Amino acid sequence: MRTEANKAGIGNLLNVERARPTRSLILLGASGSVGSSCLRFIENQSDIRPVAVSVHRNVECVRAILNRHRTRRVCISCEQTYRESAGDLRSRYPDTLFYGGPEGMLDMIAAAHADGADTVLTAVVGAAGIRATILALNLGLKIALANKETMVTAGPAIANLIRSKLSDSADPTGAPVILPVDSEHNAVFQLLAGLRDDHIRRVILTASGGPFRDRPVEELPFVTREEVLNHPTWSMGAKITVDSAGMINKGLEIIEAHYLFSLPYDQLDVLIHRHSLIHAMIETRDGAYLMSGSRPHMVFPIAHALMYPEPVTNAHSFAGPPQQWPSIEFDAVASDKYPGYRLCVAAGRRGGTAPAILNAANEVAVELFLNGELRFVDIPVLIESVLEQSTIVDEQDLEVFLAADQEARERAAVGLAAARGAG
Repeated sequence: MRTEANKAGIGNLLNVERARPTRSLILLGASGSVGSSCLRFIENQSDIRPVAVSVHRNVECVRAILNRHRTRRVCISCEQTYRESAGDLRSRYPDTLFYGGPEGMLDMIAAAHADGADTVLTAVVGAAGIRATILALNLGLKIALANKETMVTAGPAIANLIRSKLSDSADPTGAPVILPVDSEHNAVFQLLAGLRDDHIRRVILTASGGPFRDRPVEELPFVTREEVLNHPTWSMGAKITVDSAGMINKGLEIIEAHYLFSLPYDQLDVLIHRHSLIHAMIETRDGAYLMSGSRPHMVFPIAHALMYPEPVTNAHSFAGPPQQWPSIEFDAVASDKYPGYRLCVAAGRRGGTAPAILNAANEVAVELFLNGELRFVDIPVLIESVLEQSTIVDEQDLEVFLAADQEARERAAVGLAAARGAG
């Protein structure tokens, strides 16, 4: 990815010089939008086998996978669903080993690694992917990272662990590899290839602006759940779609980019690009812009991360030539319309446990909104309240970040209850 002159600079923690094409895959979050896109891609790739998969509750997805793939291990991370379904699944698929709950997911990863699995694609939603990512790092696996909350919540701890692995390993092939799967970060990763660090002025992530980019701010207190979930360009799960509507997802991506690429926040920016064709740009010191674009579909970054450093040999069927694209336009982010984005950037700049607190409060707030217990515009209000009540500490110990995550979730629940009582 990097030339010899800047090998120790931007993105050095990714350790991509060690990367090899995926052959034996552990897929976490197989029933989500990223997981399903991954499965569709590897159905046409005879060299890649999904040897272990996880879902949270979607047992039908498990059955569909086992009917199509020779998958040795399956985890259902919701313990109640696992208890209710494990007996029937074992009788139907006697050659498959089943695991249950969050600890079962870790056991499955370790067992699959012992069998020779070389890659983990983490596509679980929220902070649930942290311990799985940490285990994969310790096992020296290639990690295709599609779970931004992992880096947001525990970025300093993960960066410290990777540095330790790289410095302690006499053989760098034993150290972990991280390849970003989020479309924006994967685009940045590709754009950075061959660039010297001192050529870069800014790294710019693009955002669709969500369904309310053209709505007046005054109307936002009255938007419905259905309107929030009606994303104009991407097909995603409910949680990330809500995040996108308030641009919180883009704030989380800024924090993730800070840790993945070792970039200061002054070199990270966001522009709204409504058609989601350009996923990232790099502004060079001379004022030129390098852009990475494709149709808005997750198969592009998934395929790139799994096949890297080898090319993806066949064009995706819906790629389309650029002469078929609509006009490419960019707009600044309106801070009054997207207060959640502002909170994310401020938390990232503060550092320490602030991003972990923000992410946890957001996960609770989004769930409350989806359950009809919180207005859309009150998501950033609850987040800011939790941040103001929390003590932010600067640490590199993983347990400190996990404790901050848990405390923030409890504060968010208490804050909602107090608001109801006052009302």
